[in-house]
Amino acid sequence: MDLKKTDTANFALKIGIIFLSFITPFIMFFSYGKMPSISSYWNTPLQPLFILSNALTTYVFMDLPKWKLSGVFLFLLTIFSLEYYSDLHDIFAIIFFIVNLYPLYSLQRYRIIIVPYLLSCIWLPDLFWFEVHAITVLCMYHLNLLIKVRSITK
Repeated sequence: MDLKKTDTANFALKIGIIFLSFITPFIMFFSYGKMPSISSYWNTPLQPLFILSNALTTYVFMDLPKWKLSGVFLFLLTIFSLEYYSDLHDIFAIIFFIVNLYPLYSLQRYRIIIVPYLLSCIWLPDLFWFEVHAITVLCMYHLNLLIKVRSITK
């Protein structure tokens, strides 16, 4: 097996997943307007996009040791829909956003990213825009980290 081709394919796949995760809230917003939260789009025809984006993001998180717990809670909030299990879904969503603080803080080189992540709680008290902002910060963090790791390994 050609490891360079595998690494390139894995890199491209992860870039694609990060891009999908980034654009998903905007596709939802421009398709159906602002809803109370991103999870509210579960009750629209965009449900498969919600599930796909979260499932692929879970895949990326599970491949990163410090992000496995985030992956578990993202998976749990996805499988427990807002429609039928709203309390459980909300608990897992809150835990997901809190658990992300550990891996964001643990890598010293990019620790500054925790500031905009935390400030989204203050600046954006609206749940939908908080989620969009937090997801954007996470996507930028992972994109930056992925590119940095790739440049080091080349």
